[in-house]
Amino acid sequence: MNKRNILTIILDSVFVAAFNILFFVNNGTSHPTSIWICYVFLHFAYLMVLLTPLIESKGKTSYVSKLTTYSISLLYFLLTLFFAVFVFFYNNMENQNQIRTNLVISILTILTAIYLVVLLSNVLVNDSIANKQVRHDIENDFIKTISAKTKYIESITNDVALKNKINNLYYTIHSSPIRASADVAVYENKILELLEELEGFVATDKVAASEKIVAIEQMLNKRNFMLKGKA
Repeated sequence: MNKRNILTIILDSVFVAAFNILFFVNNGTSHPTSIWICYVFLHFAYLMVLLTPLIESKGKTSYVSKLTTYSISLLYFLLTLFFAVFVFFYNNMENQNQIRTNLVISILTILTAIYLVVLLSNVLVNDSIANKQVRHDIENDFIKTISAKTKYIESITNDVALKNKINNLYYTIHSSPIRASADVAVYENKILELLEELEGFVATDKVAASEKIVAIEQMLNKRNFMLKGKA
C-alpha cells in the first residue's frame, strides 16, 4: 500500500470519525429510533460516495462520466446529511413533538430510491457511451493504419507520377467508411498485404508499384461497397 492510498483512506475516514464522535458525545446511544434511521441512511450515503468512482467505465469519456456520477452520489449524501441534522435538532428541541419514525423512513426511502434510479440510469448511459467509443476506436483503427502506411510509402518515392497515384489512393482511403464488419475482413487483410508489397516495389519497380496501387483501389472499392450496402 503506497503513501497515496494511505492518505486517501485517512481522508475518507475523517468524516466518519468526526460524525460518530459528535453523534455519541450527544446523548451517547440514547437516541430515538428516527435518529438511528438517519444514522444508518447517512452512512450508506457516504459509502456510496466512496464507491461511486469504482463503478464507472474506463475510456476517453471516463473523467466526465465519473464526475457526473460522483455529483449524483454527492448530492444524495448532502441531502441525507441535511435531513439527518434537521431531524436531530428538531427531536432535541424542548416542548416539541418528535418527528414520527415512519415519516423519516418514508422520506429517506423515497430519496434513496430516486437516487438509485438516477445513479443506475446514469451508469448505464455512460457504459453505452463508453462501449460506442471503444467500438468507434476499433473501427477507425484500420483506416488510420492504412492511411499512415500510404503516407509513408508516398514519402519514400521520388517519382512524381507515382506520388500522385499514391496521393489519390490516400484520399480514397481517407474518404472510406470506418465501420468494421467481419464480412469485409478478407478485403482489409488483402489491402494490408498489398500495401506491404507496394512498399517493396515503390523504389525499385514503378510498373509493379502502379499495379499494386490499382489492386489496392479495387480491394478498397469492394470493401466500401459492401459496407455501404449494409448501412
